[in-house]
Amino acid sequence: MVHNVKDLPDQSSARQLFRQAGILSSQGAVPSHLALFVEQAQDAIDALFKLIEQGDVAAERMVDFQQLLIASCQRVLCHPIVSNNRYLRRFEQGVTESQARHECQQFSVFALNFDVAQAKLVANAPTEEVYYERLNVLLNEKGIPYKDGFEGDLTGLWRNETVHFTWLRKMADGLGLEFKDIGKEWLGKPGTLAFVNATFETYASSDQNIASGAAFAIENWAANYLWKPWIAGMEKLNATRGTPVDLGYLKYHDLEEQHHSQATLDELLENFTEPWFDSERFLAGAERMLTDGVQAYYESQLQSLPDKDDSWPTELS
Repeated sequence: MVHNVKDLPDQSSARQLFRQAGILSSQGAVPSHLALFVEQAQDAIDALFKLIEQGDVAAERMVDFQQLLIASCQRVLCHPIVSNNRYLRRFEQGVTESQARHECQQFSVFALNFDVAQAKLVANAPTEEVYYERLNVLLNEKGIPYKDGFEGDLTGLWRNETVHFTWLRKMADGLGLEFKDIGKEWLGKPGTLAFVNATFETYASSDQNIASGAAFAIENWAANYLWKPWIAGMEKLNATRGTPVDLGYLKYHDLEEQHHSQATLDELLENFTEPWFDSERFLAGAERMLTDGVQAYYESQLQSLPDKDDSWPTELS
């Protein structure tokens, strides 16, 4: 155990670290796509500091972890598809019925196949504890609610009304899409299928470093810049309709994703202390998920978007 405060590492705040690295300006507000990550990175730093105080982790590991947080911020949160997604920036300003339908249909193909990838991730769990954590995520998607909030123990009670696909169906129904019009791979545009394939190859990789990096990328992208602009655009559309489209699927996941992004940082700290952890492979997995998957998806969405006028960007970023 560390008894002398002089032996403890510098516990610089996350905001200080990102400013020193040139990610944040010395003055001014934290950009919206970084605000949640800065807050959650601080929690991770505090948690590691406690482990060092208790003597569970060597003091010099703090610097390594701080560098990992900086690299994660630079290569994941500052990736163009997260920090400057011009498709979503324009989407949040308002969309037509056809554009909303197009987004719902293509995302549904990814969403249903994501569950397939999650099942593979369960099968490849390195420990029994991780197996049940991943299984709970999958079972929740398939209709068994958590007892309290968005994580922890499940109720054990299945209902069709709590299957996430049921909520997606409600949104699709409101946009005139039938069951046959959503989720099927043959409906996917090239970028949508690239997103699905990247999910299978990275998020569900048997390489734990690649898989954890991809999960970190997916959850932090979604928590910081997916649901809110989508919701904003749909709410503007609803304001023009007599019967609003049900946005429960979007709003639930907007809240859930903030818990998932925190979980990825908690898991990153846990993995960081394991002998098998390789920070470069972790970051490579994250970047591959964003570039080969998320970016390919939105490039395809922008290219295939119906009713596209001059207010839409010609390039994604």
